Amino acid sequence: MSEIHAQAEPTFNIIAQGVRDLSFENKLGFGVTLTEQPEINVNIQANGKKITEETYEVTLMVNVEAKQKEKTLFLVELQYVGVCQMQNVSADILPGLLMIQTPTFLFPYARQIISDTTSQAGLPPLYLQPVDFAALYSNQQANTDTVGTA
Repeated sequence: MSEIHAQAEPTFNIIAQGVRDLSFENKLGFGVTLTEQPEINVNIQANGKKITEETYEVTLMVNVEAKQKEKTLFLVELQYVGVCQMQNVSADILPGLLMIQTPTFLFPYARQIISDTTSQAGLPPLYLQPVDFAALYSNQQANTDTVGTA
């Protein structure tokens, strides 16, 4: 009698997501009209951590600062979290799922929150450009690899 070992298929699911922290500061004032396009600085980072054997948390951090002539007009800080469940996922593809695929799934929700927040503050809605999380992850890895080397 021969035994057949069926290898279980890998599974990946986002089982929960939402806002962990949202901060908005309107330094412009209400009823003030922008006369020119402000300089918008956007910083996006993603961090992942293991919660249980099959559950991981990925935090997408989006910080936006709008300036005009060195004066800060508004600040937005958002931490948007996704909780992922992964089963039968090999160690070599796990970082890609956590740091590329999950932030890619979460980003449209974070983008909408930023847009809604700025428009609810009486400003034009701020639509963030799509992000290449593969390039972002690659850059983070390159910076991590060079830290401490001479």
